[in-house]
Amino acid sequence: MMKQILSVLLVLLSFSVEASLKISKINRHIKVKVGAKKQRVEISGVNLTRDLPPLKKRKKFNGRKTIRFNCSNFFSDNKSKLNGIHLASLSSESGLVSYDNKKYLGKLHVVTSKKSPACDIINEIEIDQYISSLLSKEMNAKWPIEALKAQAVAARTYALHKIEGHKKEDTFYHIENSEKHQVNGDFFDVTKKTIRASRETSGMVLRNNKKKLVPAFFHASCGGFTLKPQDVWSNKVSGYHKHSRCEYCKTKKNWNIEISDLRILKFLKWLHRNKLIKKSSKSNYVKLYPSNKISKIIKIRWGSSKLKVKKAWFRRYFGRKKFSSNNFYIADSSRGRSTFVGKGRGHGVGMCQVGARALALRGWSYKKILKHYFPDLKLTQIY
Repeated sequence: MMKQILSVLLVLLSFSVEASLKISKINRHIKVKVGAKKQRVEISGVNLTRDLPPLKKRKKFNGRKTIRFNCSNFFSDNKSKLNGIHLASLSSESGLVSYDNKKYLGKLHVVTSKKSPACDIINEIEIDQYISSLLSKEMNAKWPIEALKAQAVAARTYALHKIEGHKKEDTFYHIENSEKHQVNGDFFDVTKKTIRASRETSGMVLRNNKKKLVPAFFHASCGGFTLKPQDVWSNKVSGYHKHSRCEYCKTKKNWNIEISDLRILKFLKWLHRNKLIKKSSKSNYVKLYPSNKISKIIKIRWGSSKLKVKKAWFRRYFGRKKFSSNNFYIADSSRGRSTFVGKGRGHGVGMCQVGARALALRGWSYKKILKHYFPDLKLTQIY
C-alpha cells in the first residue's frame, strides 16, 4: 500500500516540476474552497511550513505537527474588518497536508469567511493534479480511459475559465468543491487511470472561434438530448452549446412524481414574486397542459392568464430530488394533481457523462466525444 502511495505521489508531484519547466502566461495553480464557515480548524502534516501573511512571519516545524485555529476568536463583533483576510498558509515537505481527515497536495490556506465569524479552507494545487482527483468524483475512475480524458478536458476548461475570470476583490478562491462548480477529491481519490487521463490531456482545453476559454458544462445523464444554457439558466452564457442527440442514455429508467394543483399554485406565486413571470391571478384555478418532451417550457393556465413556464424553474423551486433533470413532460393533469415523467439526471447542458461512457465503449476517442457534445468548440493545447 505504501509503495502505491509513493508511486502515485511521485507522478503527481512531477506535474509541478513539468509546469516549472514550461514558459506560460497561464496560471496553472487553482485555489479550491474545500471547507466553508468553520469555527475550529485543524491542519496537520510532516515538516510543516506555516506562513502568517498579516504578520509576515514564517515558521518551520520538524516531525508531525497539528496546527489549530479558533476562528471565532478573530471576530469581536459582526462589524469586524477581518472578513476575507488571509490568515495562514500551510505546506509540507512531503507534499501532503491533512485537513478534515483528508490529505491534500499543495498548500492549504486559512481565510476568514465573509459575513461570518468563521474560516474558509482553500486548497491551492496545480491544475493537472486537481483534475486527477476530480475524475474519481465527477466520473467513475473505472470508466473507459477515453471517457475520462473527455471529462478531464471539459473540467480543465471550466476550471481555467474560472481562474481567468476571477477578480481578487471577489473571493480568495477560484472555485468551490461542490455541485455549484465542480466536485474534486483528495489525494486518495487519485488512481493510475485518472493520472493517465489528466496527463495525456495536459494543457488541452475547449475554446470558441474567438480563441477564448468557455465554461464547458457537463452533467450525469441527459436522457436522450442535451440542452442549451438558455433553456436552463436565466443568466446569459455565450452561444456555443447546441442541442445534441444522445441515444446512449435514452434507455435509462424514467422517473416520475405527482404534484398537487395547490403546490403548483404556490409555485406560480413564487415565480411572480421573483419576477420570473409577469402575469398573475387572484384565482386558485390552475391547469397544466401536456408538453412535448423536447420543449423547454410547460404551458399553464392560472385563472384567465396563460403562462409559459421554463422547466428549469420547476427544478429550482421543487428541488433536484423531485426533478432529477430538466428533461421531463406532463403525462397527466387531472383530479387536482399532475404527473410529471422524466429522464436523466443533472441540468442537461453540455457533455452527458453516461453518453460519453457509452461512446468510449464503442471505440470513440475523447476528441470525437468532445466534438459530438461541443460541435462549435475547438480542442486546443494551451500549455
